[in-house]
Amino acid sequence: MPALARLFLAAFLTDASLYLAFAALPFRAMDLGAGSISLGILPTLYAIAYMSTAQLGGRLSDRAPRLVLARLGVALFFLGCLALSRAPALGAILVTLPALGLGLGFFWSPVQAAVSDRVAPGRLSRAVMGFNVAWSLGKGSGLVVGGILTERLAPSTALLVAGFPALLTLALLPADVPRAAASPPGPTPTAARTGRSADVFLRLAWMTNAIAFGLGSTMNVHAPKLLVARGAGPIEFGVILGTVFAAQTLTFAALAEHRPGRSALLGAYAAGLAALVGFLFAPGLASRVIAALPLGICLGIAYQTSIYASLDRSHGRGRAAGLHETLLGAGSSSLPLLGGAAAALTGALTAPFLLGVGVLLVGIAVTRAVSPAH
Repeated sequence: MPALARLFLAAFLTDASLYLAFAALPFRAMDLGAGSISLGILPTLYAIAYMSTAQLGGRLSDRAPRLVLARLGVALFFLGCLALSRAPALGAILVTLPALGLGLGFFWSPVQAAVSDRVAPGRLSRAVMGFNVAWSLGKGSGLVVGGILTERLAPSTALLVAGFPALLTLALLPADVPRAAASPPGPTPTAARTGRSADVFLRLAWMTNAIAFGLGSTMNVHAPKLLVARGAGPIEFGVILGTVFAAQTLTFAALAEHRPGRSALLGAYAAGLAALVGFLFAPGLASRVIAALPLGICLGIAYQTSIYASLDRSHGRGRAAGLHETLLGAGSSSLPLLGGAAAALTGALTAPFLLGVGVLLVGIAVTRAVSPAH
């Protein structure tokens, strides 16, 4: 199997493992007596651990063999799943869970940089598309399979099974290429952006991606309560999340030959605005599903732009990929938290989404003010 295809398959398997674990984890924690506060802490523990190592893993991968680091990371992830499946008490769950984030922090940034090491000049967009579609499909597959295993077997069994797709990654990852043999993925920086312009665009892409995934997390965390208040339920919420996931994956595929610029950033913000406003004013299921489509498009454009800008360089790809992942995690965890605080202060279930609208408008203003018009 070609090395690039093996990296794509590794991305699929690893995200399948992660989301299979997260499908089972809340139920495992509840079996051990977790309440609402403890359940709310679970994703925060993972995110803090992941952010603490994603940038470090990226920096190290610019100096050490990238895929050796990735193998060490995925091995730690497997051991974490094994420990979670055998945890005797809730305290053990809380102590062990960060191992998943620590492990994947050393996996994703090096693997993303390794993809760009193997891409011929001018082919980075297509390679990024393949990589993004792979992990996106893995995420969806993990959630579906995890839900089935958790219901049909037991949460502890599902957590044990969750580690094995990642374990296969150890065998699938190809050998590292000598760093001197790694060619730039294309004209670096992109012909339309040079010097300071490229640095500005990269930081704007990171900001846009952090905001977009913060919106996605806001929908995931705060939409259920708003839907229940409006007479909907879990099935409708599942349909909405499935629509977001499908639209994101299709957006990745559509961007196979796209080299992003400022218009991509503004397009992501516009899609996010359409999604939030549409969701807030939607009168029923059909209109809410339609509103979910632009949110998936927003996530797809923002992620593809951020990772492309991070890898479209002749050096420092690991460091840039690490910052891309770290800031994504920061946005995913901070915006829902701020939205929850806004809802608590105002008593309005719509407050997290209105906050998201405000953040999107600020993002548009900053992008238009500091980014070149190409």
